[in-house]
Amino acid sequence: MSEFDRAARAALQPLRSGSRLSRTTVCAVTVLAFAVLVLLPATALAASPTSSASPSSQIVYRVGIQSDVDNMNPFSTYMTIPWECFRVGYDFLTWYDADYQPTPDLADPVPTVANGGITDGGRIWTFHLRPNVKWSDGVPLTASDVAYTYNRILRQKLGMYIGYFTNVTRVEASDARTVVITCSQPNAVLTALYVPILPEHIWSKVPDGKVSTWSNVPMVSSGPFQVTEVQNGKFVKLTRNPYYKDGFGKEPTVDVVLFDMYQEQDSLVDDYKVGNLDAAIELVPGFYRTLKNMPGSTLVAAPALGFHELGMNCYKSPKSKGNPLLLDVRVRQAIDYAIDKHAIATTAMDGLAPVASSLLSPVQQFYRWTVPPDQQYTYDPAKAREILDAAGYKMGSGGIRVAPNGKPLKFRLAALTDYPTDIPAAKMISAYLKAVGIGTTVQIMDEGAFTDDNYATNDDLYIWNWNADIDPGYILSTFTTGQMLNGSDSEYSNPAYDALYIKQSEAMNPADRKVVIDRMQQILYKDSPYAILWYNTNIQAFRTDKWTGYSSVPPGGHGAALRNMLRTTYVDLKPRTASTTQSGGGGVMIGAILAAAVIAVVAVTLLLRRRPRSVELE
Repeated sequence: MSEFDRAARAALQPLRSGSRLSRTTVCAVTVLAFAVLVLLPATALAASPTSSASPSSQIVYRVGIQSDVDNMNPFSTYMTIPWECFRVGYDFLTWYDADYQPTPDLADPVPTVANGGITDGGRIWTFHLRPNVKWSDGVPLTASDVAYTYNRILRQKLGMYIGYFTNVTRVEASDARTVVITCSQPNAVLTALYVPILPEHIWSKVPDGKVSTWSNVPMVSSGPFQVTEVQNGKFVKLTRNPYYKDGFGKEPTVDVVLFDMYQEQDSLVDDYKVGNLDAAIELVPGFYRTLKNMPGSTLVAAPALGFHELGMNCYKSPKSKGNPLLLDVRVRQAIDYAIDKHAIATTAMDGLAPVASSLLSPVQQFYRWTVPPDQQYTYDPAKAREILDAAGYKMGSGGIRVAPNGKPLKFRLAALTDYPTDIPAAKMISAYLKAVGIGTTVQIMDEGAFTDDNYATNDDLYIWNWNADIDPGYILSTFTTGQMLNGSDSEYSNPAYDALYIKQSEAMNPADRKVVIDRMQQILYKDSPYAILWYNTNIQAFRTDKWTGYSSVPPGGHGAALRNMLRTTYVDLKPRTASTTQSGGGGVMIGAILAAAVIAVVAVTLLLRRRPRSVELE
């Protein structure tokens, strides 16, 4: 999950169009061709979403992903597609470039001490906004929108973002293009706010009690695209914001971006191969070699932010529904020693992802703490047994240890269908734990059901995914006491860690801040609320024979072009030929009529081909 990938719900997914025509359907296909020719004029409009534009002239870019959406509300969703839509649809005050360095976004320039944007020792930050930025409904975006967004988070203490605003006491719009943030103590992270700026004229009408449940579709956005339609389990449609160029000086060429949702990756990959998709993202490693030599396609396995972890329920409360034996840090440490992370990562990720250790991934470079060899939880089942023996967990019947209070050392272990790589990992972990006397019941769940359990603390062990921020502040915040039952999933709490979190946020000198962050990573590593398994790798394929304008992260042409924390690709994409000016199957009557006219001629060929998937456009 991310902080912005973490799924709050998972909806039902439709059957894919990968079924094949049987031999007995040839005659029926021929008859249907004539039926389509007769009936289509009367039914085509009813089958398509409404639009004021001509879909046949639209330039459409299709992205396939094995994912779904729960909602498009930036105060409640953690899922992949919504957060990619927020990054493309909303402006943030500042952002990062492909080298993960601060860069202007809505605010220009990035505040520094040298340019006068940071004063009073880091307590006052002044941001100057770009001129002429407009929302997708034509209303000007002003400093009042920024102040409104931040102040609502502060006023309602909205957990999705409150961790960014440590010591912030006031956010003001001193004029239409100036935002002033005042803090009680120095704040080092105000250029690292992964908080989308929302339109005050829209969201101010949403009551406090509905701030996390409002649908937000269609989305009034300020970025290059806006979400105009969502069909759960099918697609999310983004259309070009006609006012984007007014503030940012560049208008996207693409008219529509479609995120096609798939239940299974084999269907996704098949559709990519036959040209029904322009990109396939968040692929599992098994398809890497399948697509490696595909003509006209670029395939990458790029290092990415975040990690997959074996999480452990650390909630110290009578209300917890988890096994209380996980509250014993010795049990968590034994689990860390008992599992072979190298073998797990190699099997689950086919050797494409680096084995993990400390919290921050290698791409976060400066702030990452490298675990000294003598402190690492290396694969050492003898050490795991030694820890459990010393803690009084004696071997019981069936090879499962028993705690001093007589409770068996047995846990539920959840793996999610949304992350196919995690299922074999869970089975391996179960076997490793059994070898040291820890029993598990593996539960294969969809992400929505597990999320409900997790927020109810009705879980024990689980494998989940984080796609962290570029700045380490947010992922560090998820282990603070204030994030329990909110941004946290392990419900870990440690007062010493909480104090360090405040201290790092106040350290204006990066070197001083790193010292504190290193100490925080050491505490987490020792206490083991997570056993981090592997660091994320972005496996994606995208068509370079039909499209140009991709920007990669990391830069250099071998990085991810989409889902890479930037919106650059979406703005710069251009078709190489007219053939990429597309429209959805249900949206263009002429295309459907022509297809119907030739069905009888190519029926035998259709026996051997997939039917193209069709997402309806306006």
